[in-house]
Formats: sequence, C-alpha cells, structure tokens
Amino acid sequence: MSGTDSRGRDTAEREPNGLAEPHTRHRPRRSWGGRVTLGIVLATAGAVLAWRAGAFSPATSSGTGRGAPAPATAAVTRQDLSATTPVTASLGYADSYLVTGQGGGTLTWLPPSGRVIRQGQALYETGNGSPVVLLYGSVPDWRNLGEGVTGQDVSQLNHDLVELGYADRADIAALGWDYYSWETAYGVQRLEERLGVSFPPGSLSLGQVVFEPEALRVSRVTGSLGGSASGPEASRLCTCIRPISWLASTNGRICRS
Repeated sequence: MSGTDSRGRDTAEREPNGLAEPHTRHRPRRSWGGRVTLGIVLATAGAVLAWRAGAFSPATSSGTGRGAPAPATAAVTRQDLSATTPVTASLGYADSYLVTGQGGGTLTWLPPSGRVIRQGQALYETGNGSPVVLLYGSVPDWRNLGEGVTGQDVSQLNHDLVELGYADRADIAALGWDYYSWETAYGVQRLEERLGVSFPPGSLSLGQVVFEPEALRVSRVTGSLGGSASGPEASRLCTCIRPISWLASTNGRICRS
C-alpha cells in the first residue's frame, strides 16, 4: 500500500518488508501560527479584566488605597528635659561677716539668732523704737540723704523704694534714678510709716539704713540692749541667706552655689 503524506513522501518507504501498518487515525497537527494568535487573544482579554478590577491602580500597588486606614499622627509639643542626679551633700550658708551700725543712739531692740532680715525690714531699733532699715545695695550708707542729693547710694535707694512699692517707677525714671527727688522723699515717708515712725520727715540721716547686697540671716548677736548703736558694740555676726551645697569628692570638698 502506497501513498503520499502531507510532505509528499511515499508512504511505502516507511513500511518495511513491504507490509503496511494498520490504518490508524492521526491527530491533525496544529500550526504555530494558530497558537500564537490564541495566546495574544487570551493575554489581551486577561489584561482588560485586570485593568477593570483595578490591578494596575497606583493606589492599589502602593498599599494605601481608599480602604486603607490613614496613618497615625500626633501633635508636636515643646517640653523641657530634666535630669536628677542624687548626691550626698550637706546644706549650708555662705561665709559670715560683720554688720556694724553707723548711727548714734541706744540699742532698744535686736533680732534673735536665726532671724532672717529682708529688704525693707528693721535690722535693729534705737531710742524710742526708731528702726534701722535693711535695704539692698552694694554702696554702704555713708552720709545723710535728702532732696537734691545725687549719687550711686541714691540710685540704689530709689530702686529699693520702687521694688517695695513705695515709689512709682515712671516718676523716678523721669526725675533720674540717681536723684533724691520729691518722689524719693514721699517713698521714704511711706516706708518709715509702715515701720511705725510717727512723723517721718522724708529724709534719712546717717545710720537710719543699712545697705547689704541681699537678705541676712543672723547667726550671732554681739550687741546688747542699752549699748551704743555705733561702733563694735552694735555689730552682728550675720550669714547670707543664700544656700550652698557642699559636695564630697575624691579631691576634697567642692562648694556649689
């Protein structure tokens, strides 16, 4: 049995001994061109379905689509950072120094040990209850003060009166901080009235005030009632109220103010 196949070859050449194989149905071979065409159609259809489903959406690809929760936020605030270091220390006061009276008269009242004397308070009294007032300043009391006087001691007096509320800042500034004006005299009158002076003149004689840089803590009183208000008899051994810490170290003691 002979014939020709699709390639034009004689079928007899494929049958040995002249015997032909039993006739069987062969599957038709598909062409590659058909496969390629079908693959393009399927790929195009899949891409269209994926596009409709939102697979190529930028939001979906980044993981922050409409259904995703918003990122957590918090308000930014400015705060102070602090740290505490425990140490072993003993609390004390600054070095002591003498406070000496400048005026005359007889001592009739003295502060007890441990008393803290602050700005505008009586440091001691003489005679019939005349107070000697503590005011803040670096220049010591060295002369009588009255209207028309100028100087650094007047300037610190005016600052004291303003801080204590007995003089108006604007009026003092307009007249001059270093000038003893009518506003200064009025402030001195108000201060002395509060301290119990019956008819204050508005001026200060030498010894009526004591200027110190800050408040005082009385550690020991060396004066005595009935003694003179001037000279060593009226001296008081005082310590500054400002506390300091003494910290132990390997090299000795370190003072921290």
